[in-house]
Amino acid sequence: MLLNNIRYYIHWFISQFSLFNLIWILGVIFLFALFLLFTVVGYWAIFEKAGQRGWKALIPFYNLYILSQISGKDGALFVLWFIPGMNLIYYLFVCLGIAQSFEKSKGFAVGLWLLSGIFTLILGFGDAVCTTVSENDEEEEVYWTVL
Repeated sequence: MLLNNIRYYIHWFISQFSLFNLIWILGVIFLFALFLLFTVVGYWAIFEKAGQRGWKALIPFYNLYILSQISGKDGALFVLWFIPGMNLIYYLFVCLGIAQSFEKSKGFAVGLWLLSGIFTLILGFGDAVCTTVSENDEEEEVYWTVL
């Protein structure tokens, strides 16, 4: 009896799943991965323009800390990334700070907040110049040269 019920539910689940659904799900996953790739490549270029190393864009949570530094926010406010709901508001302020660092408008900052994958590429590979270049990376470079 139990085996028949299991077979019935497995058959029902498979019948609900069509090839169209599979293609749609894979398409959404592909678009998400592409958007994520654009964002990481844009962050890499932004970090390079701001005087940081580009590989820092690849490390989760550390890249958020570096973004906070580039935007001119205090390191203690980094904790706000981990509070649900507050992280969206804090990310808006980080985007405003990044736009200000690159002498862009507040409208550009909102675009960076809502469509980060596109606007990070525009900021990273455009002609914008960062006015708040970080000197933290020079000390790190000396440290790695000594080793």
